[in-house]
Amino acid sequence: MMKEGKLLKKNYPKYFLIPAIIIFTLFYVVPATLGLVLSFTDSSVRSNSFNFIGLKNYIALFRDNGKTFTDAIGRQFLYAVTISIGKTLIGLLFALFLNVKFKGRNYLRALIYAPIMFSPVVIGILFNYILKYNGFFNTVLNTMGLSVLTRDWLGDFNIALWSVAGIDMWVGAGWSMVMILAALQSIPGDVLEVSQIDGAGPFVKFFKIKLPFIMHAINLCMLMSIISGLKAFDLIYTTTGGGPGRSTELLTTFLAKSLSSGSLGYPAAISSVQFILITIVALIINRIQRRLDVL
Repeated sequence: MMKEGKLLKKNYPKYFLIPAIIIFTLFYVVPATLGLVLSFTDSSVRSNSFNFIGLKNYIALFRDNGKTFTDAIGRQFLYAVTISIGKTLIGLLFALFLNVKFKGRNYLRALIYAPIMFSPVVIGILFNYILKYNGFFNTVLNTMGLSVLTRDWLGDFNIALWSVAGIDMWVGAGWSMVMILAALQSIPGDVLEVSQIDGAGPFVKFFKIKLPFIMHAINLCMLMSIISGLKAFDLIYTTTGGGPGRSTELLTTFLAKSLSSGSLGYPAAISSVQFILITIVALIINRIQRRLDVL
């Protein structure tokens, strides 16, 4: 009885994992597995039956739309890296600023964090109005006598992707700020006091003391932002729809457009490639982070 009681006590916390495991399996593992299986079939919304066709969907993906597909992957990675660096850097600057005590800082923290609480679809529609050629932003520039700076921010082939990336940074910088701010506030006060007594300047204090303590938070922000960028869809779709032309077409919008054909196997193949890419990137970043933590 004693041994059974100890065994029950030891395993008791694990029982709380069962609901989470069931939910994760039903809503993540099962759909991902079904999607992988579909990618090897000719399944379609027009037919209830399907046949296994091996790698034909993958071959067609690279043969028929190879250039478009690889360009979309390239833009997806460019977008992910851009917003990852931008969100983390802006979040770091906000965190350092709002870690200083001054009146109203809590209100400012809430204001900076607020955008992430809104639906990306709502934000996309809002900025579609703000950044169009005759929209609010260009109107303000014209009023200030800066008409030379006006652009079709979401309709110009050269800047549309960067404009959407800027919106994404504005939305997500608050989350990075909260993560880094939490790490800053966990730094022992004694360490900061000793550095102050030793006469350490602001730059020395940041790079030699604060940065090592908050590096894990910065790494987390980078990882989560890159993964978020590799899955980005709703903001792109509601602002540019992948246009003009294909200048903002990412892997996710390419996938969405392929669904219009009625095929299920072909989009499933695209989704599987996306999953593999995200997994590889996440594993590489995680490995780099572990090495940095050891150093």
